[in-house]
Amino acid sequence: MGGGYNEAYATLTSQYDWLMLEIFDQMVRIQSGGDMKICFESVIANDDKILGAFIKERVGVDIFTNNTQYIPLISKITLDKIANKFLNIYLKILYFLTPASIRNEIFIRTSIGERHKWAYDNFSLTRLLQEAGFREIEQMRYNTSAIAHFNEYYLDINSDGSPYKGVSSLYIEAINKI
Repeated sequence: MGGGYNEAYATLTSQYDWLMLEIFDQMVRIQSGGDMKICFESVIANDDKILGAFIKERVGVDIFTNNTQYIPLISKITLDKIANKFLNIYLKILYFLTPASIRNEIFIRTSIGERHKWAYDNFSLTRLLQEAGFREIEQMRYNTSAIAHFNEYYLDINSDGSPYKGVSSLYIEAINKI
């Protein structure tokens, strides 16, 4: 076997390892960033441009550049964002008031929304939506929606038109029968 095979195998192996990390890290992490953060740091330290490009395609983050470019140009302040800020402050106060001996049993050191409990594919999510009474269930792309002016909210799209979270996200729209 030639060197090309070994190099291709190494690339596929690192991509496989990333995919497994992408799926499971967000479900089991106990600190902010989890193993994904460690992987990002390793890719940068080893200047692994091939894996870096693969990660960018998957999750939309170019780990070799300053990530401030991924902050939408239009940042809308909503009541939900304000309420979440107060909730975070309240939780931090409770964290420090809790005895250190039981603190880590009560509080998980990840950001709100960072830790996922489940992952869906198109089939399983469509089936659940049907069972819940939704209709006209359709898989979309990051830049398509039946919602008027959806892209102007910069929820799933960057200001340059690229996907906010890369190509790995699942986008489903459905109409509630009510």
